[in-house]
Amino acid sequence: MGQAYSVEHAAQYLEACLHLSEHPQHAVSPQDIDLFHTVARVRVSPLVSMGFAPAQIVSGFAPPKVDLVFEPDLDRMNFQEIPAGTPFGHLNGAGMAALEVRDERGRDVVDEYFTISEGQLLLRRPVMPSMLTKDISVIRQDCLCYLMERYSDHLSQ
Repeated sequence: MGQAYSVEHAAQYLEACLHLSEHPQHAVSPQDIDLFHTVARVRVSPLVSMGFAPAQIVSGFAPPKVDLVFEPDLDRMNFQEIPAGTPFGHLNGAGMAALEVRDERGRDVVDEYFTISEGQLLLRRPVMPSMLTKDISVIRQDCLCYLMERYSDHLSQ
């Protein structure tokens, strides 16, 4: 599926919605929609040095050059629902203060989404990263990514 297909598919969907004679009163079937909402923004502390591990380095091992070494293929998680326990990177003594994770109200929620085990930075719960980047300048100027979660409670109402 390419970008042109996505645009065409979205246009067809909107056209179908515009021609509905009435809104359905039944709940949407779970297999008909995957709805996510953004729950947090992930930033790296400006005081923390960071980088990406070379692809040949085994997950969990990080050279001591930087405080936070991200997984080499971190971008493969972009717009993919990933399970709790998935490694994001390795911390070389930086601790949880290396990340700033804030929800839509600006509250610090780093401990809700990440944990550290034997120096590895792991996801604490299932999420879908969005806008995930490996561009260090973008990470510094904006953020590493946003975290999204399923919005299934709304569908059953």
